[in-house]
Amino acid sequence: MRIYTLTRIIVVSGFLFSQVFGDSSFYSRSNKDRIFKANKDESAKDFQTEQELKDFIEEIIQQSQVPGLSISVAKNQSIVWEAYFGHANIGSDILVDENTMFILSSVSKTVTATALMQLYERGLFELNDDIDAYLPFEVNHPNYPSASISFKMLLTHTSGIKDNWGVMPYYNGDSDLELGYYLEQYLVPGGQFYGASTNFTSGIPGSNYSYSNIGAALIGLLVEEISGQEFSTYCKQQIFEPLGMENSSWFLSEIDNLDQVALPYVLQGGSGSTCFEIGCGVYDESNPCFCDSACMYYGDCCADYDDVCGEDGTGDSGIIPLAQDHYGYSDFPSGQLRSTSKDLAKFMAAVMNNGIYGGVRILESETVETIRTIYYPFISSTQGLIWYYKNEDGRNLFGHNGGDIGSLTEMFISFSDDLGVVVLSNSSSYNAVIEIERAVFSFAEQMNFSLFGDINLDGSVDILDVVVLVGMVLENDYSLESDTNQDGALDVLDIIIIVNVIIGENLKIED
Repeated sequence: MRIYTLTRIIVVSGFLFSQVFGDSSFYSRSNKDRIFKANKDESAKDFQTEQELKDFIEEIIQQSQVPGLSISVAKNQSIVWEAYFGHANIGSDILVDENTMFILSSVSKTVTATALMQLYERGLFELNDDIDAYLPFEVNHPNYPSASISFKMLLTHTSGIKDNWGVMPYYNGDSDLELGYYLEQYLVPGGQFYGASTNFTSGIPGSNYSYSNIGAALIGLLVEEISGQEFSTYCKQQIFEPLGMENSSWFLSEIDNLDQVALPYVLQGGSGSTCFEIGCGVYDESNPCFCDSACMYYGDCCADYDDVCGEDGTGDSGIIPLAQDHYGYSDFPSGQLRSTSKDLAKFMAAVMNNGIYGGVRILESETVETIRTIYYPFISSTQGLIWYYKNEDGRNLFGHNGGDIGSLTEMFISFSDDLGVVVLSNSSSYNAVIEIERAVFSFAEQMNFSLFGDINLDGSVDILDVVVLVGMVLENDYSLESDTNQDGALDVLDIIIIVNVIIGENLKIED
């Protein structure tokens, strides 16, 4: 594993804390960034060291009761920084580490879309093709049966297919229903899960935006039908294995050691009157921010959240994280991928680098540009092909986020800075994760990352670095990059550490 050293940091960031919890039947795998309305703005804080950043993150996760967190940063085609916090399993005292897998929720959709676009660049379909020509059943909008639904519509959430949460249950473990069977029963008249008004929007396909997990699952089925392989097998062979994503799986049944998977946690306790700031709350003068059985239908949130719900966002005290069982759902390509932050950062880095990571190409550069293209600006000015744009602290970011039961995930790229950040958590504390993401972006933008032990900055660690370091020790020519054990002095211990790096020993440097 490559280890990178860091120098100088200035981070300007505010604090945003929240708790999101409630009856699991009301959780949805929605795109929460699109309705994020947090308004809290506190005084700026500068971080001069990596440790100050870590202390800031620790403070956030403690106040927001985030059980565990995993962060990876990619820059200049490499994974340059990783950090792990808290617990994957509180009850068993299992800490988060580089091998901890988190359910990615809707970030999974980016992998699903990439699988389909690999088939696109092989010339196996066109984006404007009618999907019916590639499916074992027809998908017709009940109000517009003659209107075609194209691949492009599925990839931009404009297909007219919407999520009917009444027939999108969660299961303990993986769903037993096959993907094709479930989607046919959902989309074809007479099916067990079919509903003309509940499963489709009122507008003609291609005319309106409706974020659709079922549409993303249908992309997964199209991958199966076009490739002739099961979706999970295709992803493993064409994406995970080429990129060295060794800890990434669509199904729990494929994971040998479930202790490696972070348990999802929701916050529970207090009065039961829950405050939501991510789109499940409703606020007006006579109806303060609250969560009830209809909260999922509200698209806005409390403008003055803190005044109504309290400074920490709970509206009450006595809130504790409660472990949930590992779960799955029949529309699994929309959100069920489990992975580590490092694995996901490899995938992200490939997209950052025009389809290549570690010398392996998974997409052509032209295909990456196609994914980044906004095809329906009159419907959504931010939507690419599954991936989308957002502006955060003046940064133009491209990626996806995810939210599910005990899961908040972020994967975003700043192309102008050649920088990408992955944040995975086993909680639903949205504002906490967003503030951490913002802090990490600010941290990484202003840091110079160099390969640990690369004293002469030639891109490798070898005997030449030892020679340079010996000379610096003899001349007492101190530099932060050369002080490998960060003890404030250059001496023989620094030389020993570099030698151990060269011969492949894993010498741990305590913070």
